[in-house]
Amino acid sequence: MNSLSPPPVNGQKTDSFSGNLLNQPIKVAIVDDDENDRRTMSRALKKPGEFVRVGTYRSANEALTEIPKVRPNVVLMDIRMPGMDGHECTRRLKVIMVRLKIIIVTGLLDIDTMNKSLLAGADGYLTKPVGVAQFLAVLKLTVRDGTAFTEKSRETRLSSGRVADSPNTCLLLTVRENQVMTWLSKGLLSKEIPDQMGISFSAVHKHQLKSYRKLGASNRTEALNKWWDNNHP
Repeated sequence: MNSLSPPPVNGQKTDSFSGNLLNQPIKVAIVDDDENDRRTMSRALKKPGEFVRVGTYRSANEALTEIPKVRPNVVLMDIRMPGMDGHECTRRLKVIMVRLKIIIVTGLLDIDTMNKSLLAGADGYLTKPVGVAQFLAVLKLTVRDGTAFTEKSRETRLSSGRVADSPNTCLLLTVRENQVMTWLSKGLLSKEIPDQMGISFSAVHKHQLKSYRKLGASNRTEALNKWWDNNHP
């Protein structure tokens, strides 16, 4: 049973993307071992009516135990923590709560870390420090609209004063398209990917075709070569 897909309440309409009642506050949980970062994110969530913090956790193990109980819409996840890291915690939470959205919030900004986050199932990526306006916008877009991981990563690079990627860095691929390409790069067949991602074969095929078109490729080998080159300039 999906923990984020409750039945309609008193006949009210639900949001098919998040599985929660429309116009309800977004429930947020924070996983970060740094007290200052937890406090900063908690303070940013105090905008009336839009967000409610349902849990704050200092370790991945604590998060894995408590988050399924409080059923947030989205988790703000640090990567570097004592013991289990944020990537492993993300993987495990995604198995338990398949509709849960997870945004990586970290001081790390490099292609390898982003790819690891994608492979773990992250839906967003923000680098510290992040402005409050961008922070709240990414939260809403991730839960309500499913904004692409790579688009948010690009916003982060621009706002942090880093050099923006060239047009050939796969920023045009969505999170799902990047995930499909990641599994293809590991040698999986298209028919094997649905079990890894928890989506249908038709959905995998659709993401695969869109990726090929965006990359200007006509076959798998060409697409993988272009995707790899774009992610490893």
